[in-house]
Amino acid sequence: MADELSYRDALAELEEILAAIEQEQVDVDELAVKVKRSAHLIRVCRSRIEAADIAIEEIVGDMESGEENDG
Repeated sequence: MADELSYRDALAELEEILAAIEQEQVDVDELAVKVKRSAHLIRVCRSRIEAADIAIEEIVGDMESGEENDG
């Protein structure tokens, strides 16, 4: 993966951006940059969640097929 941010780091940065926007600490000139960065961070989070979901499905599938072979 090109972006090495962890889910936790991406989420923390998203929370920082949101807090800054809510507290009106983001200058109008910075807003577009922050929104673009937020979109990227959301994609990172979704990617990490999807990867975890696939891994869990594979593990559960392996466990279920192992049970079928045992019985």
